[in-house]
Amino acid sequence: MKKRRDYHLYENIIYLAKESWDYDRRILIFSLISIVTGIFLPLFQIYLPKAAVDLFVQKADLQQIAKTLGLVVGGFLLLQAGNGYVTSAKYFLYNDMRNVFLQKIFLTSIDCDYSEAENGKSLEKYQRAVNVTNQGDWGATSRVYQIVPELVTSICCFFLYTGILSSLHIGVIFLLLFSSAVTYWFQKRETACYERTKDLFAKIQKKLYYSINCGAWAGKDIRVYHMQEWLKGLMAKWQGEGNKIRRERSKQEFYTHIMNCVLGFLRDSLAYVYLIARTLQGEIGAGDFVFYFGAVVGFSGWIQQMVRQLSGLRTANVGINDLREYLEIPSEELRSGEVEMPDCSDGVEIVFDHVTFFYAESPVPTIRDLSFTIKKGEHIALVGLNGAGKTTLIKLMIGFYQPMSGHIRINGVDMNRLGRRDVYALYSAVFQDILILPCMLDENVALLPKTQIDRERVNEVLKKAGLWEEMERRNITLDSYMTKHLTDDGILLSGGQRQKLLLARALYKEAPVLLLDEPTAALDPLAEKEIYEKYEEFCGGRTAVFISHRLASTQFSNRIFFLKEGTVVEDGTHEELMERGGEYAKLYEVQSHYYNEGAGVVSESQ
Repeated sequence: MKKRRDYHLYENIIYLAKESWDYDRRILIFSLISIVTGIFLPLFQIYLPKAAVDLFVQKADLQQIAKTLGLVVGGFLLLQAGNGYVTSAKYFLYNDMRNVFLQKIFLTSIDCDYSEAENGKSLEKYQRAVNVTNQGDWGATSRVYQIVPELVTSICCFFLYTGILSSLHIGVIFLLLFSSAVTYWFQKRETACYERTKDLFAKIQKKLYYSINCGAWAGKDIRVYHMQEWLKGLMAKWQGEGNKIRRERSKQEFYTHIMNCVLGFLRDSLAYVYLIARTLQGEIGAGDFVFYFGAVVGFSGWIQQMVRQLSGLRTANVGINDLREYLEIPSEELRSGEVEMPDCSDGVEIVFDHVTFFYAESPVPTIRDLSFTIKKGEHIALVGLNGAGKTTLIKLMIGFYQPMSGHIRINGVDMNRLGRRDVYALYSAVFQDILILPCMLDENVALLPKTQIDRERVNEVLKKAGLWEEMERRNITLDSYMTKHLTDDGILLSGGQRQKLLLARALYKEAPVLLLDEPTAALDPLAEKEIYEKYEEFCGGRTAVFISHRLASTQFSNRIFFLKEGTVVEDGTHEELMERGGEYAKLYEVQSHYYNEGAGVVSESQ
C-alpha cells in the first residue's frame, strides 16, 4: 500500500485555494476583502477615540465635530457592513465546500479499486476523511478557510502596529514581545497537553458513548441478564477516566488564564504610567494618549491571536492530510483494454488457469493454484466449508481482484487484457449483502435514473420473479419508495420478497453471466430451494455460478465444485459426487441427517 504523504501546511493551504477556485472563486475574493476590512477596522476603532478627544481639546464647533466624526464613523460603518457581508457570505460558501469534499470522498469510494474499498486500512482512511467533513465549523477544511484570512490580517496588523508603536519608543515593542512570548509558552503547554491526551480521550469517549447507546439496541439482553449495574459501573469508570483528562487540561487552561491576566494587568499598568508621563511632559497630546494606548492593547491582542491561529492551523493540517490521503487513492482503471471483448452472444466460457490469490493481510493464499473451466451456458454450484474461498473466487471472476499468479480467461482472452467496464458488463450478481435503496421500486430494479428506465420491462421482470401478486395485494406501485430510511411510508419486504426483487434486478440487466453469492443464507432450506428454483428457471442458456452453504439446494446445477483451502477438490454432478463418497457426500449426509432429525422432532410433537 502506498505510504502516506503528510503535506506541509502551506501546501494544504494552496490545495484548498485551488479547490475553492475551481468550485466558487468568491470564497477567495471574499477572503481577500475580509483581510482588507479586517486590517482597517481596528485602525478606525483606535482612531475614533483619538479624533473625539482631539476635537474636545481643540474646542471644535459642532459643525467641525459633526463633519470629522461623521467621516470617521461613516467609514467605520461602511467597513463594518462590508466585513459583515463577506464574512457571512464566505461562511456559507466554505460550508458548501464540506459537501464538495464529501462528494469527492463518495466518488473515491466508488471509483477506487475494489481491493482498496474492502481493505481494512482503507476503511480507516475513509472514516478519518469523513470525520473531517462531519465536524461542522470545527472541521479541518472550515477551520483553514476561517483561520487563514484571520492570520493574514493578524500578521499585517502586527507589522502595522509595530510601525505605530516604534514612533513612541522601541522599548515598548520589546516589552510587548516579551509578554507575548511568555503567553505563547503557556499556551504551547496547554496545546501540548491537549495533543498528548487527544487519542486517549477519544478512545474513552468512544467506550462511553458505546455503553450509553447500548440501551437503544440491546435493551432485551440488558433486562434479561441484569446487566444494568455492570454497565453503570463501566460508564462510571470511563466517565472517571475522561474527567481525569479534563482536569489535567483545565489545570493547564487555568495556568494560561492566570498568566494572561497578570501579564495583561502589568502591560496595561505600565502603558498607562508611561503614556501619562509622556502626556504630562507635553510630548504627546490627550488624543495621542488614547490612540497609543489602544495600539498597545491591540498589539498584544494580535500576537495572541497569531499564536492561537497557528495552533489551530497545525491541528487542521492533520485533518487536511487525512482527507487528502483518502482522496489520493488511485481510481480504478475502467478504460478500454488492450483487446476488445470477445463475442459473447452465444454464451460465456470462464477458465481459471492455475490461479493463486493472497489477501494483503494474510500470508496464506485464499485461492491456491486453482484450475477449472465453466462451459458456455453451464450452471455451476460452488460449495464448501466457511473459509474455503468461494466468495473470493467470485470476486476474482468479476475482476474485483487480480490474481497473484495464473490467468483468468473469458472466451479464450486473458481478463487482464480486457477493459474493466466491459468485464463488469458481463455479470448480473446477487451478493450476500442485500442492496435495497431508499428510492422507488422501479429504480431499485433497474438501478438507473428514472428517465432511463424501461418501466414496461420492469413490470415484466417483476411478474417473472413472482413479486407482482404481492405488489397488487399491498398496493405497491413502481413509484412506491422502498425501506423507511428516508420516508415513513416506505415499503419493507420479507426475506423471500427481497430475494425476488433481486431476481427481478438480475433479469432486468440480462447479462450473459449470473452470479449468486449465498444470497439466501438467512432463509430456511425450503424458502432457499424455492428461490434457487426460480433462478434456475430464468437462467436459460446463460452461464450461472451459485454459492450455497446448503448442499440440497445445489442439485439442479449441471456441475458442483467442492472447494477446500482455496482449490477444487471434487467436481461433478450431485449424483456423481454422492457415488464417490468423498467430502461432498459426507457433508451432504451430515446436513441431510440434521434436517431429517428436525423434521422427525416436529412430527413427534404434533
